[in-house]
Amino acid sequence: MKTVLVVDDEQDIAEAIQAILEEEQLRVIVCGNGREALARLKDEKPDLAIIDVMMPVMNGYETIDAIRKDASLRFPILVMSAIQPPRAKAEEQRWDGFLKKPFSLRDLVDTVARLTGAGA
Repeated sequence: MKTVLVVDDEQDIAEAIQAILEEEQLRVIVCGNGREALARLKDEKPDLAIIDVMMPVMNGYETIDAIRKDASLRFPILVMSAIQPPRAKAEEQRWDGFLKKPFSLRDLVDTVARLTGAGA
């Protein structure tokens, strides 16, 4: 079973994503901020991380920087945000996908399937 890490401080959004992905037979780990996510990554190796940009404690950009600096953490990263981030940031951090909030459930499921190799 594929594992997806969801990092978003908006609990209702994180829980909705979790429910949708679990219906797709994916295991989902939810974290409310980047610091919590990095702590979980010491024990978990997801097949994909979905990371919101705007979060307290440690924002999405800082979280992605920390993940990409750790050679033991190699998995695709899907960024989600209500604002379109600069293209240079996506290239610098090597994102594998971007979803602009609000996004359709079909776009989420299709993108996750493409990035994890799981059936949609």
